Amino acid sequence: MTNLIDLNNIHLTLADKAVLNIKSISIPAHQCTLITGRNGSGKTTLFKVISGLLKPDSATIKYQGLTLPWKKAKPILQKDFIYLHQNPYLFDDTVLNNIAYGLYRAGESKAVAHQKVMQALDWANLSHLAHRSAKQLSGGEKQRVALTRARILSPRLLLLDEPTASMDTDAKLQTSELLQRLKSEGVSILICSHETHTIDHIADHFLHLENGELTPASSSKRTSNVTVLNPSKKSI
Repeated sequence: MTNLIDLNNIHLTLADKAVLNIKSISIPAHQCTLITGRNGSGKTTLFKVISGLLKPDSATIKYQGLTLPWKKAKPILQKDFIYLHQNPYLFDDTVLNNIAYGLYRAGESKAVAHQKVMQALDWANLSHLAHRSAKQLSGGEKQRVALTRARILSPRLLLLDEPTASMDTDAKLQTSELLQRLKSEGVSILICSHETHTIDHIADHFLHLENGELTPASSSKRTSNVTVLNPSKKSI
């Protein structure tokens, strides 16, 4: 098994409270890791640190053969990793233009971007929504559009924060199917969720975050290939 990224000595204190206190976490390449934990346990904070969106007090990143402090790794993480909040932001525009936005920023021509977007919409079974306003989408449709927009940019790691929260059963199944297809394409996926029954069949590795510290989690599909080493417990 090859790890995509290793993070060591992740520490973050906010308002005099230790929010993250993780000695080591290794995220396998081309597989799915599921992190569970109660609200307020630090899941979203950890995801923002890994994706380069939130500066920790300390962290060392080993990625693509380089070992870097978080500050120097930040632009690389922001380029290669995509973080999706449970309520993904979509522009007040059509679904097609929302998905094409990243391609335009990357310098793609309108013609090439349009072709790629239509192929992506077909992949996600969302072609019928191409010209619909993002404002008119349901929560499940927004999440699937956001996943499609992320996929088209070819991220090396996709970080998903509660990707099936507040969805009805059909929407959860459709979103879960897209996640399974992304994984089968070789995208590394890191998910945090408390709705494990809807997505645990996708995960290869299971962790639990409690009071800012990670431990291996119990699951019928649990493996021990994710390395997690924690310092001695502290009162936080």
